[in-house]
Amino acid sequence: MDVKVYECPQCGADLKFVPDKQKFCCEYCRGEYTQAQLNQMYDQVKDKKDAEKEAQKKPQEPLPTDPEKRAQMEFEENTRLYECPTCGAEIVSDANTAAAFCYYCHNPVILKGRVDGVYRPSRVLPFAFGKDKAVEYFNNWAKGKKYVPDDLVSDKQIEKMTGLYVPFWVADAITRSTLTATGETIKTWSSGSYNYTNVKEFEVYRDAHIEYDGVPADGSKKIEDSLMEAIEPFDYTQTKDFDMAYLSGFFADKFDVDKEEVFQRISSRMFANNASTLESSCGYDKLKGKQFSNNIEKLRWSYMLLPVWFMTFHYQGKVWEYAINGQTGKISGELPIDNKKLNRHRLFVIAVTTLITLAAGYAIGGILL
Repeated sequence: MDVKVYECPQCGADLKFVPDKQKFCCEYCRGEYTQAQLNQMYDQVKDKKDAEKEAQKKPQEPLPTDPEKRAQMEFEENTRLYECPTCGAEIVSDANTAAAFCYYCHNPVILKGRVDGVYRPSRVLPFAFGKDKAVEYFNNWAKGKKYVPDDLVSDKQIEKMTGLYVPFWVADAITRSTLTATGETIKTWSSGSYNYTNVKEFEVYRDAHIEYDGVPADGSKKIEDSLMEAIEPFDYTQTKDFDMAYLSGFFADKFDVDKEEVFQRISSRMFANNASTLESSCGYDKLKGKQFSNNIEKLRWSYMLLPVWFMTFHYQGKVWEYAINGQTGKISGELPIDNKKLNRHRLFVIAVTTLITLAAGYAIGGILL
Protein backbone atom coordinates (compact mmCIF):
# COMPACT_ATOMS: atom_id res chain seq x y z
CA MET A 1 0.00 0.00 0.00
CA ASP A 2 1.19 3.53 -0.81
CA VAL A 3 1.52 5.09 2.65
CA LYS A 4 1.88 8.84 3.03
CA VAL A 5 4.49 9.90 5.57
CA TYR A 6 4.43 13.55 6.55
CA GLU A 7 8.10 14.17 7.23
CA CYS A 8 10.11 17.28 6.52
CA PRO A 9 11.96 16.80 3.19
CA GLN A 10 14.98 18.63 4.66
CA CYS A 11 15.46 17.14 8.14
CA GLY A 12 12.98 14.28 8.46
CA ALA A 13 11.09 15.73 11.47
CA ASP A 14 7.30 15.66 11.66
CA LEU A 15 5.43 18.35 9.76
CA LYS A 16 2.38 20.13 11.16
CA PHE A 17 -0.30 22.09 9.36
CA VAL A 18 -0.17 25.74 10.52
CA PRO A 19 -3.51 27.46 9.93
CA ASP A 20 -2.14 31.01 10.11
CA LYS A 21 0.15 30.29 7.16
CA GLN A 22 -1.96 27.64 5.42
CA LYS A 23 1.26 25.66 5.04
CA PHE A 24 2.89 22.54 6.49
CA CYS A 25 5.76 23.64 8.71
CA CYS A 26 8.75 22.04 10.44
CA GLU A 27 9.53 23.47 13.88
CA TYR A 28 13.13 22.24 13.71
CA CYS A 29 14.58 23.45 10.40
CA ARG A 30 11.84 26.07 9.80
CA GLY A 31 10.89 24.60 6.45
CA GLU A 32 7.50 25.62 5.03
CA TYR A 33 5.64 23.83 2.24
CA THR A 34 2.33 23.94 0.44
CA GLN A 35 0.48 20.69 -0.10
CA ALA A 36 1.38 20.77 -3.81
CA GLN A 37 5.08 21.16 -2.99
CA LEU A 38 4.97 18.26 -0.54
CA ASN A 39 3.22 15.99 -3.01
CA GLN A 40 5.84 16.79 -5.63
CA MET A 41 8.73 16.16 -3.25
CA TYR A 42 7.26 12.91 -1.98
CA ASP A 43 6.70 11.69 -5.51
CA GLN A 44 10.36 12.35 -6.33
CA VAL A 45 11.67 10.26 -3.43
CA LYS A 46 8.96 7.62 -3.46
CA ASP A 47 10.70 5.22 -5.82
CA LYS A 48 13.92 5.38 -3.85
CA LYS A 49 12.23 4.72 -0.50
CA ASP A 50 10.16 1.91 -1.95
CA ALA A 51 13.27 0.25 -3.34
CA GLU A 52 15.07 0.47 0.02
CA LYS A 53 12.13 -1.06 1.88
CA GLU A 54 11.18 -3.66 -0.72
CA ALA A 55 13.34 -6.36 0.80
CA GLN A 56 11.76 -5.88 4.22
CA LYS A 57 8.20 -5.47 3.12
CA LYS A 58 5.73 -8.29 3.46
CA PRO A 59 3.70 -9.24 0.42
CA GLN A 60 0.59 -7.12 0.26
CA GLU A 61 -2.65 -7.45 -1.58
CA PRO A 62 -2.93 -5.38 -4.73
CA LEU A 63 -4.69 -2.06 -4.37
CA PRO A 64 -8.30 -2.03 -5.55
CA THR A 65 -8.99 -0.27 -8.81
CA ASP A 66 -11.95 1.65 -7.37
CA PRO A 67 -10.62 5.14 -6.38
CA GLU A 68 -13.03 5.40 -3.45
CA LYS A 69 -11.95 2.05 -2.00
CA ARG A 70 -8.28 2.99 -2.48
CA ALA A 71 -8.89 6.22 -0.55
CA GLN A 72 -10.65 4.34 2.24
CA MET A 73 -7.77 1.87 2.54
CA GLU A 74 -5.24 4.69 2.70
CA PHE A 75 -7.31 6.46 5.39
CA GLU A 76 -7.49 3.27 7.45
CA GLU A 77 -3.74 2.73 7.16
CA ASN A 78 -2.83 6.27 8.21
CA THR A 79 -5.22 6.97 11.08
CA ARG A 80 -5.38 5.84 14.67
CA LEU A 81 -8.34 5.71 17.02
CA TYR A 82 -8.02 6.64 20.70
CA GLU A 83 -10.76 5.99 23.23
CA CYS A 84 -11.36 7.72 26.54
CA PRO A 85 -12.09 5.07 29.19
CA THR A 86 -13.86 7.68 31.33
CA CYS A 87 -16.44 9.27 29.02
CA GLY A 88 -16.23 7.04 25.95
CA ALA A 89 -15.21 9.77 23.50
CA GLU A 90 -13.36 8.49 20.42
CA ILE A 91 -10.59 10.62 18.95
CA VAL A 92 -9.13 10.22 15.48
CA SER A 93 -5.57 11.34 14.76
CA ASP A 94 -2.95 10.75 12.14
CA ALA A 95 -0.50 7.91 12.70
CA ASN A 96 2.25 10.28 13.89
CA THR A 97 0.21 12.06 16.58
CA ALA A 98 0.26 10.80 20.16
CA ALA A 99 -3.05 11.67 21.82
CA ALA A 100 -2.39 12.86 25.37
CA PHE A 101 -5.83 13.60 26.79
CA CYS A 102 -9.51 13.57 25.97
CA TYR A 103 -10.68 16.85 24.49
CA TYR A 104 -13.97 16.44 26.37
CA CYS A 105 -13.18 15.38 29.95
CA HIS A 106 -9.39 15.96 29.97
CA ASN A 107 -8.58 12.44 31.13
CA PRO A 108 -5.86 10.32 29.47
CA VAL A 109 -6.90 8.29 26.43
CA ILE A 110 -5.72 4.92 25.22
CA LEU A 111 -4.90 3.67 21.75
CA LYS A 112 -7.70 1.51 20.41
CA GLY A 113 -6.56 0.74 16.87
CA ARG A 114 -7.04 1.82 13.29
CA VAL A 115 -10.05 3.69 11.95
CA ASP A 116 -12.32 1.89 9.51
CA GLY A 117 -12.02 3.36 6.02
CA VAL A 118 -15.77 4.04 5.82
CA TYR A 119 -15.20 6.96 8.20
CA ARG A 120 -13.07 8.76 5.65
CA PRO A 121 -14.62 12.18 4.86
CA SER A 122 -14.85 13.54 1.34
CA ARG A 123 -13.96 17.15 2.23
CA VAL A 124 -12.10 18.99 4.96
CA LEU A 125 -12.09 22.67 5.90
CA PRO A 126 -8.60 23.53 7.20
CA PHE A 127 -8.17 25.61 10.34
CA ALA A 128 -7.79 29.29 9.43
CA PHE A 129 -5.87 30.29 12.60
CA GLY A 130 -3.79 28.65 15.31
CA LYS A 131 -4.20 28.13 19.03
CA ASP A 132 -2.72 31.49 20.07
CA LYS A 133 -5.37 33.34 18.09
CA ALA A 134 -8.10 31.03 19.41
CA VAL A 135 -7.00 31.77 23.00
CA GLU A 136 -7.07 35.50 22.22
CA TYR A 137 -10.62 35.23 20.87
CA PHE A 138 -11.75 33.28 23.93
CA ASN A 139 -10.10 35.55 26.50
CA ASN A 140 -11.55 38.69 24.92
CA TRP A 141 -14.98 37.09 24.94
CA ALA A 142 -14.87 35.64 28.48
CA LYS A 143 -13.12 38.53 30.23
CA GLY A 144 -15.75 40.93 28.96
CA LYS A 145 -18.38 39.18 31.08
CA LYS A 146 -18.96 39.85 34.79
CA TYR A 147 -18.69 37.27 37.56
CA VAL A 148 -16.75 34.75 35.43
CA PRO A 149 -14.57 32.40 37.54
CA ASP A 150 -10.89 33.28 37.31
CA ASP A 151 -10.05 29.63 36.70
CA LEU A 152 -11.90 29.73 33.37
CA VAL A 153 -9.21 31.89 31.77
CA SER A 154 -6.23 30.56 33.73
CA ASP A 155 -3.18 29.24 31.88
CA LYS A 156 -3.84 25.75 33.24
CA GLN A 157 -7.32 25.73 31.77
CA ILE A 158 -6.47 27.43 28.46
CA GLU A 159 -3.69 24.96 27.69
CA LYS A 160 -6.36 22.28 27.33
CA MET A 161 -7.97 24.04 24.37
CA THR A 162 -7.89 21.56 21.49
CA GLY A 163 -8.04 21.93 17.74
CA LEU A 164 -10.71 19.42 16.78
CA TYR A 165 -12.07 18.49 13.36
CA VAL A 166 -15.75 17.82 14.03
CA PRO A 167 -17.62 15.39 11.73
CA PHE A 168 -20.50 17.03 9.89
CA TRP A 169 -23.13 15.74 7.53
CA VAL A 170 -23.87 18.50 5.02
CA ALA A 171 -26.99 18.38 2.86
CA ASP A 172 -27.85 20.03 -0.45
CA ALA A 173 -31.54 19.79 -1.21
CA ILE A 174 -34.43 20.97 -3.32
CA THR A 175 -37.58 21.23 -1.22
CA ARG A 176 -41.20 21.91 -2.02
CA SER A 177 -43.56 23.44 0.54
CA THR A 178 -47.16 24.60 0.32
CA LEU A 179 -49.23 26.81 2.61
CA THR A 180 -53.00 27.07 2.81
CA ALA A 181 -54.62 29.53 5.21
CA THR A 182 -57.19 32.27 5.63
CA GLY A 183 -55.73 35.74 5.38
CA GLU A 184 -57.29 38.72 7.10
CA THR A 185 -56.96 42.43 6.44
CA ILE A 186 -58.08 44.52 9.39
CA LYS A 187 -58.95 48.21 9.21
CA THR A 188 -60.13 50.29 12.17
CA TRP A 189 -61.37 53.90 12.38
CA SER A 190 -63.46 56.20 14.51
CA SER A 191 -66.38 58.42 13.60
CA GLY A 192 -68.06 60.52 16.20
CA SER A 193 -68.50 58.45 19.33
CA TYR A 194 -68.26 55.14 17.45
CA ASN A 195 -65.27 52.88 16.67
CA TYR A 196 -65.44 50.72 13.57
CA THR A 197 -63.52 47.61 12.48
CA ASN A 198 -63.62 46.17 8.99
CA VAL A 199 -62.26 42.64 8.51
CA LYS A 200 -61.89 41.05 5.08
CA GLU A 201 -60.96 37.40 4.61
CA PHE A 202 -59.13 35.82 1.66
CA GLU A 203 -58.18 32.30 0.76
CA VAL A 204 -54.40 31.98 0.77
CA TYR A 205 -52.32 29.43 -1.13
CA ARG A 206 -48.58 29.40 -1.60
CA ASP A 207 -46.48 26.78 -3.40
CA ALA A 208 -42.71 27.13 -3.61
CA HIS A 209 -39.58 25.20 -4.50
CA ILE A 210 -36.72 26.32 -2.25
CA GLU A 211 -33.17 25.14 -2.80
CA TYR A 212 -30.57 24.68 -0.04
CA ASP A 213 -26.81 24.40 -0.31
CA GLY A 214 -24.81 23.11 2.64
CA VAL A 215 -27.20 22.65 5.57
CA PRO A 216 -24.98 21.12 8.30
CA ALA A 217 -25.57 18.81 11.24
CA ASP A 218 -22.76 17.48 13.41
CA GLY A 219 -22.35 13.72 13.60
CA SER A 220 -21.04 13.48 17.17
CA LYS A 221 -23.20 12.44 20.11
CA LYS A 222 -20.65 13.79 22.57
CA ILE A 223 -20.97 17.42 21.40
CA GLU A 224 -24.15 19.42 21.97
CA ASP A 225 -25.97 20.11 18.69
CA SER A 226 -26.93 23.62 19.82
CA LEU A 227 -23.26 24.41 20.46
CA MET A 228 -22.33 23.54 16.89
CA GLU A 229 -25.32 25.34 15.38
CA ALA A 230 -24.42 28.50 17.31
CA ILE A 231 -20.99 28.82 15.63
CA GLU A 232 -22.35 28.53 12.09
CA PRO A 233 -21.91 29.42 9.29
CA PHE A 234 -18.89 27.82 7.62
CA ASP A 235 -17.72 28.87 4.18
CA TYR A 236 -17.69 25.62 2.20
CA THR A 237 -15.98 27.27 -0.78
CA GLN A 238 -12.78 27.02 1.28
CA THR A 239 -13.01 23.24 1.76
CA LYS A 240 -10.40 20.93 0.27
CA ASP A 241 -10.44 17.37 -0.93
CA PHE A 242 -9.68 15.34 2.17
CA ASP A 243 -6.02 14.67 2.81
CA MET A 244 -4.55 13.11 5.94
CA ALA A 245 -1.99 15.93 6.07
CA TYR A 246 -4.59 18.34 7.43
CA LEU A 247 -4.98 16.20 10.56
CA SER A 248 -1.34 16.67 11.45
CA GLY A 249 -1.16 18.51 14.78
CA PHE A 250 -4.92 18.25 15.37
CA PHE A 251 -7.49 15.73 16.54
CA ALA A 252 -10.63 14.62 14.77
CA ASP A 253 -13.85 13.17 16.10
CA LYS A 254 -15.27 10.01 14.54
CA PHE A 255 -18.93 10.25 13.62
CA ASP A 256 -21.26 8.10 15.69
CA VAL A 257 -24.45 9.59 14.26
CA ASP A 258 -25.06 8.66 10.63
CA LYS A 259 -26.84 10.75 8.02
CA GLU A 260 -30.12 8.91 8.44
CA GLU A 261 -30.19 9.96 12.10
CA VAL A 262 -29.46 13.64 11.38
CA PHE A 263 -31.99 13.78 8.54
CA GLN A 264 -34.78 14.85 10.92
CA ARG A 265 -32.70 17.72 12.30
CA ILE A 266 -31.71 18.98 8.88
CA SER A 267 -35.17 18.65 7.32
CA SER A 268 -36.75 20.41 10.32
CA ARG A 269 -34.43 23.38 9.82
CA MET A 270 -35.27 23.53 6.13
CA PHE A 271 -39.03 23.27 6.64
CA ALA A 272 -39.06 25.86 9.42
CA ASN A 273 -37.32 28.30 7.09
CA ASN A 274 -39.76 27.41 4.30
CA ALA A 275 -42.72 28.16 6.57
CA SER A 276 -41.29 31.54 7.53
CA THR A 277 -40.60 32.38 3.88
CA LEU A 278 -44.11 31.43 2.73
CA GLU A 279 -45.79 33.33 5.57
CA SER A 280 -43.76 36.47 4.95
CA SER A 281 -44.81 36.45 1.30
CA CYS A 282 -48.53 36.73 2.12
CA GLY A 283 -48.78 40.33 3.28
CA TYR A 284 -51.95 40.01 5.34
CA ASP A 285 -52.52 41.40 8.82
CA LYS A 286 -53.28 37.94 10.15
CA LEU A 287 -53.18 34.33 8.99
CA LYS A 288 -55.62 31.78 10.40
CA GLY A 289 -55.88 28.04 9.99
CA LYS A 290 -52.37 27.62 8.59
CA GLN A 291 -51.59 24.23 7.10
CA PHE A 292 -48.24 23.25 5.57
CA SER A 293 -47.08 20.35 3.47
CA ASN A 294 -43.38 19.69 2.97
CA ASN A 295 -41.36 17.42 0.74
CA ILE A 296 -37.72 16.97 -0.21
CA GLU A 297 -37.52 16.29 -3.93
CA LYS A 298 -33.73 16.01 -4.27
CA LEU A 299 -31.14 15.36 -1.60
CA ARG A 300 -27.36 15.05 -1.76
CA TRP A 301 -25.07 14.35 1.20
CA SER A 302 -21.46 15.29 1.87
CA TYR A 303 -19.40 14.11 4.82
CA MET A 304 -16.95 16.78 5.97
CA LEU A 305 -14.56 17.57 8.79
CA LEU A 306 -15.02 21.17 9.95
CA PRO A 307 -12.57 23.02 12.24
CA VAL A 308 -13.50 23.82 15.84
CA TRP A 309 -11.34 24.96 18.73
CA PHE A 310 -12.93 23.08 21.60
CA MET A 311 -12.61 23.48 25.36
CA THR A 312 -14.42 22.10 28.40
CA PHE A 313 -14.41 23.50 31.92
CA HIS A 314 -15.32 21.54 35.06
CA TYR A 315 -17.00 23.84 37.58
CA GLN A 316 -19.58 23.35 40.35
CA GLY A 317 -20.11 19.71 39.39
CA LYS A 318 -20.93 20.52 35.77
CA VAL A 319 -19.07 20.33 32.46
CA TRP A 320 -19.18 23.65 30.59
CA GLU A 321 -18.46 23.40 26.87
CA TYR A 322 -17.04 26.09 24.58
CA ALA A 323 -16.58 26.03 20.83
CA ILE A 324 -14.80 28.46 18.53
CA ASN A 325 -15.39 28.30 14.78
CA GLY A 326 -11.90 27.51 13.45
CA GLN A 327 -12.59 29.51 10.30
CA THR A 328 -14.40 32.65 11.53
CA GLY A 329 -13.61 32.86 15.27
CA LYS A 330 -17.28 32.87 16.28
CA ILE A 331 -17.69 31.60 19.88
CA SER A 332 -20.46 29.66 21.56
CA GLY A 333 -20.94 28.47 25.12
CA GLU A 334 -22.63 29.30 28.41
CA LEU A 335 -20.50 31.08 31.00
CA PRO A 336 -20.67 29.99 34.66
CA ILE A 337 -21.19 32.49 37.45
CA ASP A 338 -18.78 32.79 40.37
CA ASN A 339 -21.17 33.17 43.31
CA LYS A 340 -18.44 34.67 45.51
CA LYS A 341 -17.89 37.47 43.00
CA LEU A 342 -21.62 37.99 42.67
CA ASN A 343 -22.14 38.14 46.44
CA ARG A 344 -19.24 40.59 46.87
CA HIS A 345 -20.83 42.83 44.26
CA ARG A 346 -24.22 42.61 46.01
CA LEU A 347 -22.65 43.53 49.36
CA PHE A 348 -20.85 46.45 47.75
CA VAL A 349 -24.09 47.74 46.20
CA ILE A 350 -25.90 47.37 49.53
CA ALA A 351 -23.11 49.21 51.36
CA VAL A 352 -23.05 52.07 48.84
CA THR A 353 -26.84 52.34 48.91
CA THR A 354 -26.83 52.43 52.72
CA LEU A 355 -24.18 55.17 52.81
CA ILE A 356 -26.09 57.26 50.29
CA THR A 357 -29.29 56.84 52.31
CA LEU A 358 -27.57 57.81 55.57
CA ALA A 359 -25.87 60.78 53.94
CA ALA A 360 -29.18 61.97 52.55
CA GLY A 361 -30.78 61.58 55.99
CA TYR A 362 -28.08 63.65 57.69
CA ALA A 363 -28.37 66.31 55.02
CA ILE A 364 -32.13 66.58 55.49
CA GLY A 365 -31.69 66.64 59.29
CA GLY A 366 -29.13 69.41 58.99
CA ILE A 367 -31.46 71.48 56.87
CA LEU A 368 -34.32 71.05 59.34
CA LEU A 369 -32.15 72.14 62.21
